[in-house]
Order: sequence, then structure tokens, then C-alpha cells
Amino acid sequence: MTLVNVIPLKELTFYDLALALLLGLALTAVSLVLLLGPRGPRLRLRRQRRRSAGASEVHFRFTGAQLSDAPEDWRALLTATAEESDWSRTRQVLSTRFPGVPQRPGQVPDTPLRLVAGRTGDPALLVLCRQGDSLSVTLSETRAASLSDRYAALDAGQGRDQLADRVEALPIPVWTMAEGGIVTSANAAFREIGDRFAASHEAVAPLLRSGDPSEDRPAFAYRALLPAPGRQAETWVDVSARRREGSWECSALDVSALVKAERAQRNFVQTLTKTFAQLSTGLAIFDRDRQLILFNPALLDLTQLTPEFLASRPALTHFFDHLRDRQIMPEPKSYTSWRDQLTALVSAAAHGRYQETWSLANGATYRVTGRPHPNGAVAFLFEDITDHIAMTRRFRQQLSLSQSVLDAFSDAIAIFDAEALLTHCNRAYQQLFRLDPAQLNGEVSATRAHESWSARALSPRGLDEVLAQIVTRQARDPSHHVLLLREAGEVEVRVLPLVGGARMVTFSAGRPVPLAPALPGAVIDGRVDGLAGEIGDGLTPATPAGRPASRPGPRTMGRPDVRPGTSRAESAVAGGA
Repeated sequence: MTLVNVIPLKELTFYDLALALLLGLALTAVSLVLLLGPRGPRLRLRRQRRRSAGASEVHFRFTGAQLSDAPEDWRALLTATAEESDWSRTRQVLSTRFPGVPQRPGQVPDTPLRLVAGRTGDPALLVLCRQGDSLSVTLSETRAASLSDRYAALDAGQGRDQLADRVEALPIPVWTMAEGGIVTSANAAFREIGDRFAASHEAVAPLLRSGDPSEDRPAFAYRALLPAPGRQAETWVDVSARRREGSWECSALDVSALVKAERAQRNFVQTLTKTFAQLSTGLAIFDRDRQLILFNPALLDLTQLTPEFLASRPALTHFFDHLRDRQIMPEPKSYTSWRDQLTALVSAAAHGRYQETWSLANGATYRVTGRPHPNGAVAFLFEDITDHIAMTRRFRQQLSLSQSVLDAFSDAIAIFDAEALLTHCNRAYQQLFRLDPAQLNGEVSATRAHESWSARALSPRGLDEVLAQIVTRQARDPSHHVLLLREAGEVEVRVLPLVGGARMVTFSAGRPVPLAPALPGAVIDGRVDGLAGEIGDGLTPATPAGRPASRPGPRTMGRPDVRPGTSRAESAVAGGA
């Protein structure tokens, strides 16, 4: 029953109506005061708490960087750690869905900032309104989430959890760094860096690089040395950092073994450089890209190239062009042929087949050798062999002069070294024993020479003694022998010792042996057998048939006692007469 039904309107006076109106206004004012008074936010907070689970809109309020108002179920998510502020934590949560959230509350403009979700098809909207130090954040969904959206969110959350587990188990340090070098998240490998040393801050300080000027770049990398207290081995890491929405995503790779190898390589290169610096041979090493990477001082002296040019790491073609311009290599007939020749030169050097002798215009002679090196590199060696070439020429001239001197003698001469190998012989020796010069190529031993002598001798007697004196290494006095050679007659053989165990054998031309028709007296007197024995035995004295020798007489090496100036055949005939 209403008031109108209880009291008829016609019985109410104007005063009663005014009083009722004032009473209504007073009740309305009291309600507004209660709603907008000190208990108003708490009432709104309770209402938001009751509606947050199913509401399509959520409100947050910040005073500076501190969260002052938020639904209860959001507070656990937005709780900040001791190293970050409430706004940093809230921004980290919201940035995964809304790109462009300001890093600080003061960066929010005075006009409302509306941010849409970054993923296509996501209807969420984020509105930020700032009034002085107060900042209100409204997260709204333009449509209610369906059951498929909830399962998609659960699936995405499960994928993120799996990814987080994998990152946690990685053997390399991975972490996220906020402003001022504050590590907001890290995996177990990164935490182990700090736990490994007593002073964990000093251990991770090289990784933070909070004041590095490279923070203006989207990504950078650097190498850091972790301090190693005591006798622990030093640890070097290569850090890669990438900026992502106001923070750094970092990872570190342990390169201690690589640094140690690089250090050993540098020491080795320095050692080689010091060694190469003492060499008189010029050295130029080009890498696989055919850029000069190493040279020694001798190369400057031999090529007359400036240190500035070599230090600029010229290309291989540029290097040889400069040599051609300075006439340090033979001048090609044409530039086209020079390019083809240079290409062939590089190809041959890469296979270790390049070696040439350059005769320069200034009279110098260089030996240039190309050698392959690991990883496609190639090295060129420049050696000044001018003195060696001059010495070789003088030596050849001396040999030619010595041969001319030997050929000037009428006696046949053969020289054997300490190994009983024929080293020299003159033209008379070749003519005496009917030797082809081609037969003297290569090694000719004393045994082969003995065979040549035996083939020309009427009797081999005495030749064995000559051979024995050549092959023996014991010092002996000169010896003399007499041989009868076909078509040469009586030949005096002398073996002379030379320095170093060498032997010289000379064959002095004698008088030819008379033939049988020129000795009629011997035939008439029946001395043919004695003459035949004298000629056949070569060194055996003749004895007439049927009677003993008249007198033996003194003999040397089986030689009969002959008169000076007569041959053995004449002596035999004269004795028979």
C-alpha cells in the first residue's frame, strides 16, 4: 500500500507536498554522499571483485609506479619483485598482448591512449588515462570469450610453459635484463654463473652492461671475461643481446676453449713472424680470398714494394701487377697473355706445382715457388739465386775448361772417384777404346771400364791389377803396366792416386806390333811358335821351341828384358836370331 493510497491527494495541502519533496531530496543527497564518500572505492572494489570473473572490463589504478587499485585475482599476477616496480611488472604482463605500452607511467600522454591487441582477431582493447600522478588502466573485451577461446588460451599457455621449461634446461645462460641492469628472468645456467663464485655480482657484472652506449642499438654482441677467484680457470663468454620492448633478451656462450686456441694461434703466428723475419727468402701468404695476410721483411728487399702497400692487404692480382710494373718479374708480351699466365700461376701454386726462375732486367735471378696452405691459402717464396746461378756458371766454365785441357792430351785419360766411378775421360780415351759418348752417360763403374779394356786387349793379364788398384781405397804409389791392344800396339798404363781417394789411369800410346809377314827371319829360323807365344800372352816372355831360354833376365810384372826403344816382338825375333 502506497502513501498515495493511504492519504488522498485532495486532502494534502501545498505545505505537505513541499515537505515530501524536500524529504526526498535529502534522502537522495545522503545516498550520494554514502556512495561517493570514503567507503565508495571499497564498495566499487567489492563489486569489481564479485564481477571480475565474468566481467568484460577490468580497471587498474596506479599512483606513480605503485599499484593502488586492482581486482583481487589480478594482484597475484601483478605482484612485483623487490628488484622491479608494480608498473614494470604490469607492463611486462600487458606487453605480451598489447605492443607499445609505455616504459614509465609519466610517458603516457594527457589524452587517453588506446592500444589494440597485436594478434589478428584479438578483440581486446587497452585504454590508459593519466591525470597528474594518477594513471587508470582499463582492459576491456569487445566480445565475450567463447569456449574455443578459453581452450586456445589454455593451449597457448601450455606451449609457453613447455618453452619456458626448455629454456630453463638449456646448458647456456639465457636471461632477460630490464633497465639499469636488473635481471627480471633467468634460467638455471645463468644462475649457476652467480653461484659459481663467492661474489656473484662481480661474476655477472660483465654480462649486464647496464651503462653500455650500445643500448641505443636493436642488437649487439660482446665478449666478457668472468672473474675467476683463486686458481679457477678463467671463463670467457660471447654475449648476444637483443632489444625487445624496453628490455634485453640475452644469451651467453662459453668460448673459453676458443679464446685459448686463438691465443695459442696468435703466439704461434708471432713465433713464425719472428722466424720469417730472419729469413733471406721473401714470403707472401694469401688467404682463400686471395688477400695478402702475411709477409716478411725480406719480401720488401726483394720486390722493392712499400710497406704501406703490403700492409693494405692487396689482392693477389694487384700484388703481381705491382711486381710487373716495377720489373721484378719477366715482362709479358701482352696484357691479355699476362692475365692468362697469372691465372695459370695461381692454379699451379694452389696445387703445389708452380716453380719458375725469373731472370730480371737488372741482372738478378729469382726462384719463385708456390705452395698450397690449409683452408685454401697459398704461399709464394721469392729466393734470390743470383750468386748461386753465377757460381753454377763459373763451375760449368771450370768443368768445360778442365775437359778441354784433358782433350788436349794425346794420352788416353780416365779419372775414377773414391767410389770407383768414372767421372772424367778425354777424347783420346773414347777413341782408344771405341766408346760412344752415349755409353758414358750415367754411372760408369771401374768394372764396366775394365770390360771395355779387356775387349780391346790382346791379353787380359795385368788388367786385373789395374782394376784392383782403382777399387781399393788404400793409398798406393803410382804403378806402371804395359799392355798390348788391338790396332794400338804397345800401350803403357799408369795408375796415379789423386786427392780424396780418386785414381787417374793414363794410357800412353806406344809403337804398333809388327805383323808376321814383316818378320821373315823369324819364320825361316822356325821361331813362329815363340813369336805367337809372345804376342798371344801379351806380357809373357817368348821361349823358342825345343830349347830353354838363353837367359831369364830380370822382369817386372811379367815383362821380358827388352832393350830400350824396341818392341817385344822385335826383342823376341832378335833373341831368336
